[in-house]
Amino acid sequence: SRFLMRRTYVPFAEADVSRPEQLARVLAKIEQTMPPLKGVIHAAGVLDDGVLGQLNPHRFRSVMEPKVAGAWNLHMQTLGADLDFFALFSSAAALIGSPGQANYSAGNAFLDGLAHYRRGRGLPALSVNWGPWTEVGMAARPDRGERLASRGVEGIRPEQGIAAMELLLGLG
Repeated sequence: SRFLMRRTYVPFAEADVSRPEQLARVLAKIEQTMPPLKGVIHAAGVLDDGVLGQLNPHRFRSVMEPKVAGAWNLHMQTLGADLDFFALFSSAAALIGSPGQANYSAGNAFLDGLAHYRRGRGLPALSVNWGPWTEVGMAARPDRGERLASRGVEGIRPEQGIAAMELLLGLG
């Protein structure tokens, strides 16, 4: 893709972004060994579906921590960076809801709010309310993709999603 060709090196690091100390370690390594950090893509997500009456604090926390704490930690720990972009992978579930996904919908709604908060402070921010992707991601499983398709929600092919992301970031 053109996006990957424009960015000659995209590091990947294993860390739980909801744990500030793990994220700080990764950011310190980037600062010590690489050119300045110019962009963040937060694409963390966990599902634990259930009707609202069955969702307990643990089930909310397990879904919301990667979204809420992870995005907030990225926001706080990159405030001093001169970022070109700060992209959050939200979900259409934040806009239209999704049966059995109150915890997931709430976590994604936080991402949308964080993007507004950052933009209001003159910081780069983009929150994309993605629909389901095919072939990759949480909705790529047959039980999820087929269920969504039966409700008229078509999946996004990876090449379509990457092209859309390029356009949204002003690279396309």
